[in-house]
Amino acid sequence: MGRGIVMAAVGAALTMTLAGCGSDGGGDDPGGAARDKGGASRDDRTDAREVLLAAAKKTGAQPSYKTIQTGKGGSDRSEMLYQKKPAATVVKAEVGKSAANPDGTSHMLSAGGVTYVKTAKVPGKSWYSMDVGGSGSHKEGAPRAAGYVAEFTGALAATKSTEWVAEEKVGGRPADHYRGKVVLDELAKYRGPALSKDLRDMYVGLAKKQGMSSVVIDMWVGKDDLVLKSRETGTGKKGREEINEEYSDFGAVPRISAPPAGAVATWDEFIAAQAQP
Repeated sequence: MGRGIVMAAVGAALTMTLAGCGSDGGGDDPGGAARDKGGASRDDRTDAREVLLAAAKKTGAQPSYKTIQTGKGGSDRSEMLYQKKPAATVVKAEVGKSAANPDGTSHMLSAGGVTYVKTAKVPGKSWYSMDVGGSGSHKEGAPRAAGYVAEFTGALAATKSTEWVAEEKVGGRPADHYRGKVVLDELAKYRGPALSKDLRDMYVGLAKKQGMSSVVIDMWVGKDDLVLKSRETGTGKKGREEINEEYSDFGAVPRISAPPAGAVATWDEFIAAQAQP
């Protein structure tokens, strides 16, 4: 859906770092399947809730990963790197060509509560900075590079219609495909281990703001319980919307650090440079 794509305008997306939402759910855990070190039952991958809770927990614990996010038909492509500690992200998004983005690419890096934007418009500098307030990447305005793993796994695990579809391959790796129709009014009443109240309310609120009443979520979980791919589709105010995300490089993303201070212009310097002919 359009709300999921990282926009060219800095500060347009709401950051929610991935939080492991796995839990065995106590007495309401269906099937009571035995778990091994990976978390989910190895002899019954068709137990959608069991596998999705384990996948949310294990994927959320990863120190870093890469996400490729696209919209309907593969448009609005963003390549995102997520680092958990210290919190940092990199977002390279395909955007419309403009004076500010002559190559049609927006390149942002967030670290230490500051968002840095790649620029060729300030002489002697290669970035300009925008302080989004505070430390960490929980602040409104920083690029959202963790993707929708937590929301999608949680919504599917909380939805009774969710079921195993088939074993398929994602990037050459075997994965279990799960699908469910999430009715937003029903999800808004959910109380359980799959979604925290804050994450549930945020997800439902953003979807309803776009005019959605329900969405269909597909998710592909590898045999090691890492989420490899997801897709959300629904119909809202602008017609059919779609978000596709593919996840890779778990724990293998190069360390993300802020650019050298000498290469960074202030926001005022960037604005002043725009005024030059």
